[in-house]
This record gives sequence, structure tokens and C-alpha cells, in this order.
Amino acid sequence: MKEAILNLLKSDNFLANFDFAVESAEPGHLELSVPLDEKLMRPGDFMNGGAVMTVLDAAGGLCVMTFGDVANEVTINMNTNFLRAVKKGPLKITAQVTKRGRKIIFCKIELHDGDRKLCAEATGSWLIIKPGDI
Repeated sequence: MKEAILNLLKSDNFLANFDFAVESAEPGHLELSVPLDEKLMRPGDFMNGGAVMTVLDAAGGLCVMTFGDVANEVTINMNTNFLRAVKKGPLKITAQVTKRGRKIIFCKIELHDGDRKLCAEATGSWLIIKPGDI
């Protein structure tokens, strides 16, 4: 399953710009890592907030894709809490499904910095697109 998630990351023209590694993947749970590259930084030497939200959203969406009956997903909503500045990598992003319905999956995602400090957390909902829905 790790290879399938990595292939999804590589096939996404936007997310291919990030150097994601899939640490673990199983139905309803995903762990990613990404180096803290200077292109993700903003003045003040900390990670850009939009980049933080991007990796959180990517992890949530890819966590939805860990289920075999899901062909694709679309973010419906994501709420992000920025807890501390991200200044050190590599980043560890963990996503966990908290509830699965017939058409919507809810996830909680956490981003830890290179010192394993929790820097941001998000909750969100993703629309499930099944093979016959497209």
C-alpha cells in the first residue's frame, strides 16, 4: 500500500513538488515525512502557513485513499490549528480516520517537527469518490 500512496503523490502535479516519503500506510491510517526545504520557508525562517496546510490536506486526502474501495477524494472542509512555528525538519505528518460514512470520511491530522514537537493539527472531511462515481 505504501507504493500505491507514493505513486498517487507522484501523479499529482502539485504534490510532486514536495519530497514526501510514505512511512506507513494501512486502511484508515497514514504516516508521511517530508524534509523542511527552504522553498517551504517564509521570512523569519519558519514554514509558510500555506505549505503547512498543504501537507496536512495531502495527508488527510491520502489517508482516505488507503481504503481499497475509494477511487478518489475531494476535500470538503479542513480546520487547522497552528500551535508553534515549524523551524526544523524533517516533518512527520500522521493522519487517522476518525469516522467513515457512506460518502464522507472524517480525519484528524498532526504535523510534528524534527524535534517531534506538535506544530499543527487539523480536522477535516473528505468526499469519497468510488470507481463508478467518476
